[in-house]
Amino acid sequence: MAFLRLFHGRKNTDEEMNGWGEPGPTFGPFPFFHTTYNSDIKFDEHNGFVLEIVDGLVFYDGWYYGDWTIIDRPDPGDQPELFDPTKAMLPSGL
Repeated sequence: MAFLRLFHGRKNTDEEMNGWGEPGPTFGPFPFFHTTYNSDIKFDEHNGFVLEIVDGLVFYDGWYYGDWTIIDRPDPGDQPELFDPTKAMLPSGL
């Protein structure tokens, strides 16, 4: 099983980064994560979970994350959160 950790978050796609940005959530465990043409990350075939990639950044809960990693277990103290598909919906106009 795998976990997906998002990090280097910013509030918009053109924000200048002067540091590491905001840490993001960790999701999992899931049996797979699949990326197609750098447009999205799909996981959980039963629920059809998808994270959209916009200008090279993953969108979730009002944040755009510049980096993500797939790990086999979270770091100690890193509590995975439940994925909420409504938080993965892009704002209108994108």
